[in-house]
Amino acid sequence: MKRIGLTDMNRKPFLYKLRKIAETQQAYDETFHAHQGMEIQYIHAGEGQLILDQRTYRIEPSMLCLFQPFQLHRLRMDIRPHSPYKRSFVVFEPAVFEPYFQSLPNLQAFFRTLCQDHLPKPVIYRLPEEHEIIRTITGLYDHIRPEDPDELRQEKVAHFLITLIRQLLPVLSDSNKADPMPRPAHRVEQIMQWIERSYTKQFRLEALAQELHLSPYHVSHLFKETTGTSLSEYVKARRLRQACMLLTMSELSVAEIGDSIGLENTSYFCKIFKENKGITPHQYRLQWQRPK
Repeated sequence: MKRIGLTDMNRKPFLYKLRKIAETQQAYDETFHAHQGMEIQYIHAGEGQLILDQRTYRIEPSMLCLFQPFQLHRLRMDIRPHSPYKRSFVVFEPAVFEPYFQSLPNLQAFFRTLCQDHLPKPVIYRLPEEHEIIRTITGLYDHIRPEDPDELRQEKVAHFLITLIRQLLPVLSDSNKADPMPRPAHRVEQIMQWIERSYTKQFRLEALAQELHLSPYHVSHLFKETTGTSLSEYVKARRLRQACMLLTMSELSVAEIGDSIGLENTSYFCKIFKENKGITPHQYRLQWQRPK
């Protein structure tokens, strides 16, 4: 599995990239991943498949994606000559910026919903470049400068987020923005749903195959062919996502966390965590707890 870069969002609570382009498949090698912050991504160009919360969505231009903190997802892009993947995105730590919404109770409630609650529509289709949401995102360079002092930068980001969240509120409430195309059920979604119910226990391919009335080979081949990721990689990513949440939000020991995600061998848990995150579970927890 490709290592997922670790960003300390307590020290850098806001990140953004505008019109970032991948023109070859080699330039974009994304795997299942999750991150600490809330991500809002706009697709300027490109086609592919998004896998999010055991569901699949088609990726197309003029699409806005909402990825909540620690939410496992993958954008599998089909990059070809004259068909690049071009996107703009912002990632922010909700806990840092929520205090700026205190004088706006209705907007604060929506901000919490956006970042914490189940979103029935995590993708929004057909938002043109001229839409106020997209103009707000792509206009970031006009307002936030790298040379800004930290305090001024954070105030500017807070103002940007208040504007963006206010613009998102009516759009997410508009049922006409939902994808009108019916999406047929897929076996892979059933596989991911089974993993969601079972990842805290020892993974047994035979049990999964038996429930779906397929052979183990067929299950493995189908999942890899559809998602571009092996079953073992997906299970590992799901377990590590849960481990990150528990390391930051609970007082469970590292051994208890490993046991709770189906990895009873603490040494093995620490080994795969460091291979994936670049630091140990204990270091990850300390980084989260480090005062700003």
